[in-house]
Amino acid sequence: MATESHCKLIGVVTAGAEHSEQKHLISGIIKRAGELNIDVAVFSNIYNAAKYHSHVEIENNIYDLIVSKRLDGIILNSESFVNEKLLNSIVENLTSRTDIPVISTGRAIDKYTSIDNDTMKDIMNITNHLIEVHGFTDIHMLTGYDFFDDSHNRVNGYKEALLSHNIPFDENKVIFGNFWLNSGEDLAMEYITGKRKLPEAIVCANDYMAYGLCDVFLNNNIFIPDDVTVIGYEYVGQRYYHAPFLTTYYRNRKALGIKAVNNLYEMMGGPKSDDISLDGHMIFGNTCSCCSDNKLLFKELSEIRSEMFYSNLNLVNNFEQQLSLCRSLSDYVNVLQQFSYMIRDVVGIYLCLYENWCNSDFLENSSDQTNNESMICYTVTSPEAHSFEPKYYDKYQLFPDVIPKTKNENALYFCPIFFSGREFGYIILQYDKPDGYDSVFRDWLKTASSALEILRMKNDIHTLLEYNNLSSLHDSVTGMYNQHGLKNELHYMIKEMNSSEKILLVLIQTEIFSDDDSIKRQQISVQISLEIADTLKKATENRNILYGKLSNKLYAYAAVCSEDSPDIELICDKLTTLVMHGSEYSRYCDMDSIAVHGEIFDMNSFDFDSAVNSVTQSINIKIDEISSKRDNTYYMNYLKLRNRLYINPNEEWNSQEICRDMHMSYGYFRATYKELFGVSFHQDVIQSKISYAKYLLITTMLSLPAIAEKCGYEDYKYFLRQFKNFTGMTPNAYRKDVVL
Repeated sequence: MATESHCKLIGVVTAGAEHSEQKHLISGIIKRAGELNIDVAVFSNIYNAAKYHSHVEIENNIYDLIVSKRLDGIILNSESFVNEKLLNSIVENLTSRTDIPVISTGRAIDKYTSIDNDTMKDIMNITNHLIEVHGFTDIHMLTGYDFFDDSHNRVNGYKEALLSHNIPFDENKVIFGNFWLNSGEDLAMEYITGKRKLPEAIVCANDYMAYGLCDVFLNNNIFIPDDVTVIGYEYVGQRYYHAPFLTTYYRNRKALGIKAVNNLYEMMGGPKSDDISLDGHMIFGNTCSCCSDNKLLFKELSEIRSEMFYSNLNLVNNFEQQLSLCRSLSDYVNVLQQFSYMIRDVVGIYLCLYENWCNSDFLENSSDQTNNESMICYTVTSPEAHSFEPKYYDKYQLFPDVIPKTKNENALYFCPIFFSGREFGYIILQYDKPDGYDSVFRDWLKTASSALEILRMKNDIHTLLEYNNLSSLHDSVTGMYNQHGLKNELHYMIKEMNSSEKILLVLIQTEIFSDDDSIKRQQISVQISLEIADTLKKATENRNILYGKLSNKLYAYAAVCSEDSPDIELICDKLTTLVMHGSEYSRYCDMDSIAVHGEIFDMNSFDFDSAVNSVTQSINIKIDEISSKRDNTYYMNYLKLRNRLYINPNEEWNSQEICRDMHMSYGYFRATYKELFGVSFHQDVIQSKISYAKYLLITTMLSLPAIAEKCGYEDYKYFLRQFKNFTGMTPNAYRKDVVL
């Protein structure tokens, strides 16, 4: 493929590319692109989950490839994404591609040209068929979510057909579902139990709901089409798994793919193509009395037999066992080559791994993965004679030099290879006709991914050392004492203490209210933990002070106290300041996400577990107080403002402008702000400057005039006065008092 580097390249961004809906669209894209001598790169995830487990979410890093300068245009199959957060992330990433045209198919995306089938017209044609061919007048409509515009769009097609035939439209005959099987199942039970009267016919806004409807009818002796006619929409496949064989309407996604390429090609500077019809057509089965299309039924059954054949290959071979026995990457690639026959109709398979894919430090540091662009490509199989020597290439080059140009269409699918939150790289599948992979390949890839992780663990001495030699007294991420280690160290410290001395224990609860579901958030938490550990270590040189990480996001400070009790409030203030103003923490965490509390305990009766429980109870009370404030409707808006204050202490803030932006009166704003945070907005502006000054006093040796300037003070003496008014001490005294 490198020999034809001048060839135009279209990127197709989709999800779950093995599903029939996506395959219809992509086949149209590949077919038309091949006619225009344009290559196609399809980027797709594997799981396409509505809600992600953190270990699987990393599959979506495959969409980082859309920033490649090799791409001349992008088609975003927006309809394929079931995870709205993921789609929004991709759209946001696409904003950087102002250099190339982008088209969205399936649903409208702001700022981009969007095209779709006319679903209203399609549903109207289905309803017309029931009225004109079958003579029905009592027709119900099962559509999708009530809050989806397209659900109502499909209802409008049904309504338009009724009214055009002088049949009254009754909104009670429209049922809103969720585009999935259970919607049809639930509606079927309403008919069976008599809650709804069975009509002459039911139009389903997609096939999945129709399948659910028919399945329940069949199990309850309601016969189709004798008792009721059912027609689906979209022709998603899988008709052979349900009975009777569904009559449906083909949503012409293949034509949509062709039109997308035509439009994109014109936007890329090519000539304008003739317009193409996106009209669909009826696909006859046995759920209406029209004759089924036996030729089409045979074709579908042939496809399922082929898929079952390849699926059975998975059951009778020892692919998984052979991979698990591999001792080297060359062994691994050899096994992939032996079992490449399991992937139907593919002409090329290429394993593309990060250069440092087997290094634990690389895999566990998200920033390293993001910035690493060097990859190695291993040829598993190829459409022509080639060398099996691995080739190095740049990640965003997309096509390694080992991928040859085929005579017909050039379609390449990029699918992630990963395991439990570890990203290894991706697999490239090459086709020379409008085709793509199926569910059998998904299973093949999952097996290959698991085996690659086993191989990594076998060969990664760092991983072995980590598991065998990691001290049971230290936190594995930060190296700080864990709860057992801190308890053990305090035990030895107490033995050397005088009976008159006491122990101060302070707990620091961080990242309160943070969401840990996503792997990205977990990676951020790791970076924050390292930052906190580094900050606390640098802030102390006193051997009588101990730090530890007791659990996820809970840190401890323990110190020996003389007879004179220390200023606990000042120590808590300094610890809060250190954590809150850390660059990572302030970037990702809110102002109310930290709670700190300390208590002094007598050395003679000190019990570590009891002391931790006592301080934890006080921490929880503070957290409950914050939680109750979060119930306020306006709290999050005010919190965002407060975050900005403390992140930008050197800025000037105009409360009148803020009130205008928040659409509220100045009096209401002031009263609510003080109610939520216990301090007036004006005083909090000053407090944000003083807070940052405290941080600089603790962590730097900057002069006081320099600190004043960084905190937004033009008058150095005014800074000194305000600092003392708010803290009760001078900046120098604050810097010297209490060595953490």
